[in-house]
Amino acid sequence: MQGNQRAAAWLLGLILTLSGLACRSTQKGDTSGSGPATKEACFDVRRVDSFSPLHERFVYVRVEGDQHYLLTMDSVYVGLPYATGITISGHFSRVCSDTGAMISFIDSGRPAFCRIVRVEVVASMEAAQQLVKDRTPPKPKG
Repeated sequence: MQGNQRAAAWLLGLILTLSGLACRSTQKGDTSGSGPATKEACFDVRRVDSFSPLHERFVYVRVEGDQHYLLTMDSVYVGLPYATGITISGHFSRVCSDTGAMISFIDSGRPAFCRIVRVEVVASMEAAQQLVKDRTPPKPKG
């Protein structure tokens, strides 16, 4: 019986260690000089208050406790700015950069999915909007 308890404790330790490693960021903050440097972070998906698509590739998330994040998707999704029914899903309750977490939403009546590649702390929605503006090339006129 004692051997089973040791094995269970070892297995639990391994699972917790792997979970923690999976939520570690593999990317550095934005040091390109275009706007203020940002810090990557993680948040608990169960504490999300609201989502706001800011662009075809960026989503602002507000979390309980007045925490703000800018999510960067793996690609441009034309329907994202008009998305309804946004949800976040992943293998863990914590969402971090490059952990395989996904945003799903309804686009023209059909489900759409996009992978979150970057999670950054921002001071406010306005700060997130400014980062998006700095990172997005202007659309051609005409």
